[in-house]
Amino acid sequence: MSLKQKLALYKKQLHQAQQAEKQPIHRQTEDHSTENESEILVAANALKSGIRRFEDEYVLVHSEQLSLTHKIGPYRPGDLFRTVALWHEGPKNHPLSAAALRAEDLLFFDTETTGLSAGAGEMIFLIGMARVNRNGVVLKQYLLPGPGHEVAFYDAFLSDCGSLKNLVTFNGKAFDWPRVKTRYQFVRDQVPRLPAFGHFDLLHASRRLWKDRLDSVRLQSVEKAILSMGRTDDVPGKMAPYLYFKFLKHPDAGLISGILEHNREDVLSLISLYIHLSGLILGDLPADEGESFQIGRWFAQLGAADRARSLFEPLALRSDAYGIRSKIFLAKLCKRAGKYGHALSLFRSAIAEEKEPDNLLFIEAAKLMEHQFRDYSGAMHYTQRAIHGLRERANAEDHSGAALLSDCLKRLNRLDQKMLRENNG
Repeated sequence: MSLKQKLALYKKQLHQAQQAEKQPIHRQTEDHSTENESEILVAANALKSGIRRFEDEYVLVHSEQLSLTHKIGPYRPGDLFRTVALWHEGPKNHPLSAAALRAEDLLFFDTETTGLSAGAGEMIFLIGMARVNRNGVVLKQYLLPGPGHEVAFYDAFLSDCGSLKNLVTFNGKAFDWPRVKTRYQFVRDQVPRLPAFGHFDLLHASRRLWKDRLDSVRLQSVEKAILSMGRTDDVPGKMAPYLYFKFLKHPDAGLISGILEHNREDVLSLISLYIHLSGLILGDLPADEGESFQIGRWFAQLGAADRARSLFEPLALRSDAYGIRSKIFLAKLCKRAGKYGHALSLFRSAIAEEKEPDNLLFIEAAKLMEHQFRDYSGAMHYTQRAIHGLRERANAEDHSGAALLSDCLKRLNRLDQKMLRENNG
C-alpha cells in the first residue's frame, strides 16, 4: 500500500481511533483476543521478536544491535562518547549534564500507550529503549500481548534496565515515566524494583531553544526542522491505540509493525537530539543568535554567570531584538557582580534602543542612580518615565502594575526629599 493510500486509510479510521481511546480497556480486549497464543507466536516471528515468559505470562521482545557508525540524522551513536566526555569538562549543575555519567549509563526511552489521559486504566503497551556501548547500540522493544501479561512485560523491561542510571526521554518527565510508575504499582510485588533513575527530558531543552522558531515542539517537528531528519510511512500517534486494540482481537503483525517502527525511530532520534543539544549548550557546535540567547538565559538562571556573559556579550553588539535583550541580561549580571557603572550604561543603552522600553528598565536605572551614584535628578527622570508608562498601561486587574506604580510614587517622593536635603545642605 502506498503512503498516500495509507494516509487516506488513517484519516478514515481516525475518528474510530479517538473513540477507541475513550472506551474502557476491558471492552476493547475480550478474553479470547489475547489467548490465541499460536497466532501471537506467528506475529512475533513476523515482527522478528522473541517470547519471554514469566510463569503463565509472556511478552514479545524485539532486539537488535546497530553499529556505532550507523547514521541517525546528522550524527552517529559513537559521537555520544565525545559528548559525554565534553560534559565531564563542562558545567556540573546543568540539567542535561552527564558529568557524573558514562555514555553506557544513559537509557534512551519511549513508550506507546492506550490513551493520553493519566488515569490508572490506561496501559503502556510498548516500551522502547536503547543504550550505547563500545560494541554499538543495543535497542529493545517490549510489546504487551494483552492486559493479563503486565507482570511479564515489566519483569522483562526492569530486568534489562536495572543497571542503567539515567533516562533520556522526550516529555518523559510529564508523560512516559509517571505512567510507568502508575502501572508498576499493580505488579510491584512480582517484578524487580523500579530504579531511581536520573532524567534528561529533551522536550524542556527543545522548548527553550526553539519554541520561538517552531510552530510545534514535537519530536518529529524537531527532527525535521533542526536535525534535517524525515520519516516515511510513519504511523500517526493517534492511530496507535486503535491499531493495537485491533491487533489484540486479530494478532496480525501488519497491524502493529508500523507502531514498532515509529517507536524505534523515536528512541534512536533521542540519541541524535541529545548529542545535538549538548553540542550547542557546550559550545562544541555553532549556535545561531536565537539559540545562543536562550542558552545564555539558561546559564544565567543556573548561576553560571561567566558562561552566560560569554554568550550575551557578542549578542549585545547586535542592533536587533536579541541585542537589546542581551544587554538587559548583561546589565543584570553586572549589577549582581557589583559592576554598577557598566550595568547602568547597559540599561540606558537598552532604553535608548528599545522602541517601547519596559517600565522595569526605567526602574532598574533609577535604582542604580539613586543608591549607587546618588544621582537623584537622573533617578527622578527615570522614575517619572516609569510612572508615565505604568499609568498609560494601567489595568484594573493588573495588581502587579498597581504595586509597581505605588513603589514608583514612593520612590519619587523619597527622591524629592533627598534632593531638598541635598540643596539645603
